[in-house]
Amino acid sequence: MPVLLLVVLVLLAFAGSEAVTELVEHTTNGQLVGPATSLDADGEVDADPGALAQAAEYPVDEYSLARALMSEVGTEGNQYLHAVAWAIRNRAAERGTTITELVTAPSGLYGRQNAGTGAKFVATGQDPRERHAVVAHLVLTGQVPDPTGGATHFFSPRTQDVLAARDGGKDAAAIFAAWAAPGGLYPGGAVPVVPDGIDGNILTLWRRA
Repeated sequence: MPVLLLVVLVLLAFAGSEAVTELVEHTTNGQLVGPATSLDADGEVDADPGALAQAAEYPVDEYSLARALMSEVGTEGNQYLHAVAWAIRNRAAERGTTITELVTAPSGLYGRQNAGTGAKFVATGQDPRERHAVVAHLVLTGQVPDPTGGATHFFSPRTQDVLAARDGGKDAAAIFAAWAAPGGLYPGGAVPVVPDGIDGNILTLWRRA
């Protein structure tokens, strides 16, 4: 088991989850977790997720979530990691699937969000670091509460506007309107969520209206 995770678990036993979260807040991304991977011509990691997780010595859903955190909000603060991790966990629960099945569909491989034969729910193409693995463990074991109130989707308005200006397509305002409308994300519509400590231009999450 990685040394940083052992430290966190020992602290948890003696000081409670609040102390663990405090430790993580002041931790840099740390060392690579598991083997280094590369993307193939289709933008996917041509390796079995279970085998990669086993090599990393993490449960596969923790490893998959850590990859998603690195790929989506890897250099942001822990508030961002907690929120995105919970949105992914909530979406998997809503769909009755595992984290790994959710983030690797439809091909069953990690990769860019637009990789392979169809769009993925999130990007998982970047290898995780220790901080992402620790946050994934804390969220999946319920040691960090859900700051989103049940959010299941997210995106970066700032990034969306950049992509729209560069490549065309929908800007953030168009995404907001589409996701909020009845029949967009949900039959009854959805509402945006911006937890404390998060810049809504960097990350906005969405839950059922």
